[in-house]
Amino acid sequence: MKIKYLYILLSLLSFVTFSCKENANDWEYDESYNRLFRPVTFKVNDFGSTYAELSYTGVTKATKYVFEFSEGDSLLFNNITRVDTIVADTLTPYVEASSITKTEFHTLFKNLNGTTRYSVRIKAIDEKSGMESGYVGICFDTPDEQIFTNNAPGVNSATLSWVPESEVTNIKYGEISEPSDTIWLNSKVLTDAEKKAGRAVIDGLNPGTNYLATILKGNAKRGTVNFKTLGMKSGVTIQVQPGDNINDLLAQQAAQGVTNISFVFKGGQTYEIETITVPVGISNIYFVGDVKMDETLPNLYLHHVNLSSPLSNISFQYIDLDARSNSSNFVFSIADDNCFKSISFDGCTIRNISRSLVYLNRDNLDIESIKISNCIIKNVGAGGYGLLNLSKSTVKLKSIAITNTTMMDMGDQLMQMKSSVSDITMNKCIFCNFNIGIGKIFRFDAKPTTITVTNSIFTGNNNGVKVNSGNGDYSSYLSFTSCYLTSDFVVDTRKFTNAETLSLKSEDLFVDPRNGDFHIKEGVKFAGAGKVGDPRWWN
Repeated sequence: MKIKYLYILLSLLSFVTFSCKENANDWEYDESYNRLFRPVTFKVNDFGSTYAELSYTGVTKATKYVFEFSEGDSLLFNNITRVDTIVADTLTPYVEASSITKTEFHTLFKNLNGTTRYSVRIKAIDEKSGMESGYVGICFDTPDEQIFTNNAPGVNSATLSWVPESEVTNIKYGEISEPSDTIWLNSKVLTDAEKKAGRAVIDGLNPGTNYLATILKGNAKRGTVNFKTLGMKSGVTIQVQPGDNINDLLAQQAAQGVTNISFVFKGGQTYEIETITVPVGISNIYFVGDVKMDETLPNLYLHHVNLSSPLSNISFQYIDLDARSNSSNFVFSIADDNCFKSISFDGCTIRNISRSLVYLNRDNLDIESIKISNCIIKNVGAGGYGLLNLSKSTVKLKSIAITNTTMMDMGDQLMQMKSSVSDITMNKCIFCNFNIGIGKIFRFDAKPTTITVTNSIFTGNNNGVKVNSGNGDYSSYLSFTSCYLTSDFVVDTRKFTNAETLSLKSEDLFVDPRNGDFHIKEGVKFAGAGKVGDPRWWN
């Protein structure tokens, strides 16, 4: 009997044990949690105006990764504009680890919009099982994009250039008012031809006025440029024809009491002028080249300008000024009190001046500024004196600035200063001599208050002559920081302090420096490319 009960008890225990094993963990669960794990890390490794490099770790069993881009929100994903799918088998590990969940991948996404807030999220998918991971999201702002490459202002127009065949739709432009507001004027819809060429003309502008232009792809900003139209905002504007007598035109305007005059010369035309005499009563005078698309600068054969009374401002804009190497030539030779307060040369070609562009030979002159920007200067100073010469120790000159300029075959010295100039700046320039041997760049008989020479290239063999940075030892205050010398530009005893000498000669670095082409040769590695020298040669 006991054996019978024992058998029944064992049978019951066996049934209970079997039943427990069969039903272990057999409870209901939420199918939505039956999915892949999310990537452990997801971050922005690098980004610019039109790209982002995203870093993420892998997911076990994932066969592809989906990236969704939303514009203009912060992780809300209510404006998804782009979805990219990356197949797992095509990925190369950036940092490989023992497990896929620790292996890091980098993917570069191009063709983003500048000046845009992006939210990006990633999920992993196993196509075999259909399982997906949850999302992981990040947010970042792309900086401003700049596809504008150049602008050439005219008197009533401006030619704007950008990277050809870019995806663009229109250019919005407006007038900049004080202090920094923009009065938007119009939006120019770009034609297919303009898009392909990367160039368009904006017409109907006012002279001497500051403008802002923005190039767009729909609502996305792809570039912004500020420019100022040529000439003066006020005063009389005279369109000069070849054969006109400039001195007669000046005398007529002065007799009528006109004080501000802009002379406009048509691009591609030649004007035989020789000498200009500015009559009494003129305060501001501009010589302006109105250059349309594909036109050359107007050529002015001019070797001397006389001033009959003091002036406020003289400006040359987009003019090819050729002095024809007149034997005793100073274009501006100031020997009395009839001087300017400021003089500027912008966008000009200045050439064949046997002595100086500006020669100041009068005591106690008081001058605000001499500015040379965006110019090409050739064959100046072969007869002595140099480009700029201040020959009196009592002259007060606040500033000299030479920027974004290429200088070729300069004689004697770049500048001689017998009085102390408050500020001298030379930035983003190229200095190259092949046919003339210059002995020194600067001659300072009086130390300038400040002098800054930066981001410039000194090149050419200088006709076999060694070059000094200065007439004396100026190393205590004259530095050539972020400047480069090519190996054929041989320095004498007075060094170019802090300049870097390249192993390349000028003709190894540039396309054709002897003939004035200073584009960097294709394939040449140069640390200063796109950073130093005249920017006109960067593209």
